Amino acid sequence: MVLKNVRHGGTLTDIVTENGKIKSIGKTDLPGRDFGGLRIYPGLIDIHTHGCIGFDTMEGHITDMSEEQLRHGITTWYPTTMTMPYQDIIKAASFDPASIGGAHVPGIHAEGPYINEKYKGAQNAEYIELPDIEKFRMIPNVSMVTIAPELEGSEEFIRNCSAVVSIGHTDADYDTAMRAFKAGAKCLTHTFNAMPPIHHRAPGVIGAAADSGAYAQLICDGIHVHPSAVRMLFSIFGSDRVILISDSMRATGLSDGDYMFGGQKITVKGRYAMTQDGHLAGSCSNLFECLRHAIEFGIPEDVAVRAATLNPARLMGLNKGEIAVGKDADFIIVDDNFELKEAVIAN
Repeated sequence: MVLKNVRHGGTLTDIVTENGKIKSIGKTDLPGRDFGGLRIYPGLIDIHTHGCIGFDTMEGHITDMSEEQLRHGITTWYPTTMTMPYQDIIKAASFDPASIGGAHVPGIHAEGPYINEKYKGAQNAEYIELPDIEKFRMIPNVSMVTIAPELEGSEEFIRNCSAVVSIGHTDADYDTAMRAFKAGAKCLTHTFNAMPPIHHRAPGVIGAAADSGAYAQLICDGIHVHPSAVRMLFSIFGSDRVILISDSMRATGLSDGDYMFGGQKITVKGRYAMTQDGHLAGSCSNLFECLRHAIEFGIPEDVAVRAATLNPARLMGLNKGEIAVGKDADFIIVDDNFELKEAVIAN
């Protein structure tokens, strides 16, 4: 594939791809599709999303959701499970990633069941369990797992877990979180949400993540985190350690109403998804919308794009997230108003 007259880093250029990789960047005489000076960025990567257009990861329909993700510029995503019975999580994760159409699906993100009931959020407390590495290994295709490190057995679990470990739905203090990061945890799950706030004498998991060099996931839908806190997180963690996520649920792309999420009834009204006891239950925004919010909140465009592309790629060990020779040829095409025109996955 040859993408001609795309604007990359302020320069009008051509991009040649071969076998799904970027082969060259620079003007070429090869024929190709002319994009007329539209801007090009790497395809977006969402490491935390439960569903969209009426579908939920726990119930399958991965290809349907992958095709919808791709329509919105997300070229790679990790279907995210809930705190549910093991057999349900195993069933939800039992698919062949290579057979999925639409956006790439390298694996799943298991959000729970190893969480703290105090900060369960929209998770179902009935199915919370203590960490068990042998049971966890029964779940196929797991690339990331969220865990509360204060739970009994969590440090041993982290040390022996082959998936990327993210800390979330937790009441851990600073010292406990630091031990978890030293054991191998690499990330915070939806930072600020479902964890203690920062206090100047008790910096908690957020302070520990900042000190340890970990990444910080951020739901930037304009609802879960105030714009000032969004700017503060980027200031604390820098441009290379914040990861934008959607945490989208099945109502994303649909109208207000009642939906099921993790075996619980959720009411969506005006982009707010709420459990019956008043907790936020994921978002109704896709990652491209979250990226646009970050830019609207004052995050420089290149920094915001990096948080939805290169940063998650590096955390997850993907050959993606930047436009460079040898990288996977996944792109989004936008206009000067950062309106999405197209997502491209070159084969």
